[in-house]
Amino acid sequence: MATVTFDRATRTFPGSERAAVDALELEVADGEFLVVVGPSGCGKSTSLRMLAGLEPVTSGSIRIDGQDVTETRARDRDVAMVFQSYALYPNMTAGENMAFALRNTGVARAEITRRVAEAARILQLEDLLDRRPARMSGGQRQRVAMGRAIVRQPKVFCMDEPLSNLDAKLRVSTRGQIADLQERLGITTVYVTHDQTEAMTMGDRVCVLRDGLLQQVGTPTELYENPVNTFVAGFIGSPAINFLDGVSVHGGEALIAPTLRIRLRTKDITGPVTVGLRPEGFDIVSAGSRGAQDELEVTVQRLERLGSETYAFVTPIVSDGVTVPGGHLIVRLDKRQQVQVEQRLRLRVHPEEELVFDGDGARIPHEA
Repeated sequence: MATVTFDRATRTFPGSERAAVDALELEVADGEFLVVVGPSGCGKSTSLRMLAGLEPVTSGSIRIDGQDVTETRARDRDVAMVFQSYALYPNMTAGENMAFALRNTGVARAEITRRVAEAARILQLEDLLDRRPARMSGGQRQRVAMGRAIVRQPKVFCMDEPLSNLDAKLRVSTRGQIADLQERLGITTVYVTHDQTEAMTMGDRVCVLRDGLLQQVGTPTELYENPVNTFVAGFIGSPAINFLDGVSVHGGEALIAPTLRIRLRTKDITGPVTVGLRPEGFDIVSAGSRGAQDELEVTVQRLERLGSETYAFVTPIVSDGVTVPGGHLIVRLDKRQQVQVEQRLRLRVHPEEELVFDGDGARIPHEA
């Protein structure tokens, strides 16, 4: 196990004016499972490849267990990589694929046999060791790829979107297996994904990148409840957070609609702000009731029924100057609530559920 440090690590590709990864400052603790997440092109895979030694560092440095490995060859970094593609040798069995790297480094045959057997037991691959990749499912191939990394007993695991080739059901079960496996082995792991659900359910901490720049790093709960800006707030959470732009603040209250004023936990705000409200931050007061204070009138445009819960896409009636990106809000409903398309509802915002951002998109923190 080892710590990992990105010390203003930068990667600029030849011919590009903008850095793919720009002065990344990041500490990964010994034995931690860190998930790096962000949209396509944000620099997450480049950061991982820099750590693994597959991509050179333009400036700055990378340290593993306190040792500067910026100029160290990939094979000498004691890092094991798991790729998006399984990259298994089709002419080798699962056991031979797992043992291949060990044979190349001169590990004794008895030790290879022991390590492969142990990894197969952990990954429940004992019955597949003599089977070639063509006769295995996608999930089985991914487990073999994991086993190939495990037998090396590295200081650091680097995983680059290893589940993206699996179907939805298999992805859910496999991400649980990976998280359990990492906890059992205790090996420092940096895991890259574009799927924020994977990030929220697997990582000890989550690192959010945008255009090569670190936006925020923290626990999944910290990122969900206390995002530093509108990008993080909008990227973390599914369905996405609702934003209300151009909201006026008077006397510590945000004026959303003629009948909806939200008392803010942050005082002394001037100028228009953006208010963020999560889908679960609303209550249905009553269907078709008469207006009252602290209520928002909406019309249901579409329903997404997911069995355990329902999401309503609603068109709100808001004040002049306030805009709703996309023209609708998303509201989470209990499956027992009987709501129909085109029905008019009145919503109330849960107390202390709002997130407030300034004109530049930066979070305005709550007062203590």
